[in-house]
Amino acid sequence: MNIALNRLDPIVPDPVESRRHAAGRLVRVAYATAVFGVLAFFIIYFGAPFVFLRGPGTVSSPRYVISLPYTVHVHRMTVAPGEEVRTGEEIGQVRSPQVDGIVATYMRAQADIASRQAELRVKARVARDSLEAARSYLKVAEDAVIRMEAANEQRVASMTLLIDVFRQRALARKDVVSQEAEAAEAAVQLASLDQFSKELRDRVVAVERSFAEGRLFAPTAGIVSTSLARVGQSIVAGTAIAEILDPTDVFVDWYIPNERLFDPRVGNVVFVLFGNRRIPGKITEILPVSEVYAGGQTVFARDRQATQIARIRFDPGTTPPALNSTVFVHMHYSNLSIHIANGLIRLFGLY
Repeated sequence: MNIALNRLDPIVPDPVESRRHAAGRLVRVAYATAVFGVLAFFIIYFGAPFVFLRGPGTVSSPRYVISLPYTVHVHRMTVAPGEEVRTGEEIGQVRSPQVDGIVATYMRAQADIASRQAELRVKARVARDSLEAARSYLKVAEDAVIRMEAANEQRVASMTLLIDVFRQRALARKDVVSQEAEAAEAAVQLASLDQFSKELRDRVVAVERSFAEGRLFAPTAGIVSTSLARVGQSIVAGTAIAEILDPTDVFVDWYIPNERLFDPRVGNVVFVLFGNRRIPGKITEILPVSEVYAGGQTVFARDRQATQIARIRFDPGTTPPALNSTVFVHMHYSNLSIHIANGLIRLFGLY
């Protein structure tokens, strides 16, 4: 049985028209999605600064720097970055030619002092031993002067002999005074050199005690930072050999952007973004200093501006990111934007 189809019958759909309507609908949906996506991008990009303040930050903690006031050469390290250490635990050993030079200089000074002390002792002993003879000679010269004065009254002694006797008495007095002064001065210099020698010995002991044969100890319990010196590396005086981070006191140093609608205040609620995590926290301190964010990479150094730093503490019960991590901090200007952001996060299942 043959059935004739009427193309103008409204009950029977036209296949060509059906495909055309479906394709047009898909194009309109794609076009609308693209247009609204571009509009949403521009609205979010240009409108976000009016909703919240966003800036980079670094997860940090109190750090204890281990360094020495000498140029050293790293001999061995017994720890690795990220390793936990205890208070007083040995973490490495260094060698210092500078310390050896300082000790050698002190030793040479000690040798010079010992030589000088020996000379002064010899002079002091000679002066003491010859002082009695000089005094006896002075007594003889004075007796001779008395006898010559008595003879001069009787016109017996000549003037030449009298002058010679007086000269001998003057020389004897000078010799006695010189010997006494030399002995006294030698005693004073010996006492001074003894004191100086004691100070040098104390300095040597202090240097050796502070250097402790180059052994390095952890000043506190914590985690070894990544800025750890390598074996064989030479380090100048004052440069950090190792850094110990305290994992019990973690905070974020937030570099507040200079372009902002309102200044952050202590107690403001912020959100720390680390990957897909959104960790709540509060501003506990705003430091009265500015610093250039080290993570910013710019072509010209003049483009890098110093910004003020705010210190952020995490809420109790939250797990902070790893130390030295780079994070971004959001501070909403109003509570309404916070509620909207929390609702969107719960809607899309983000954390």
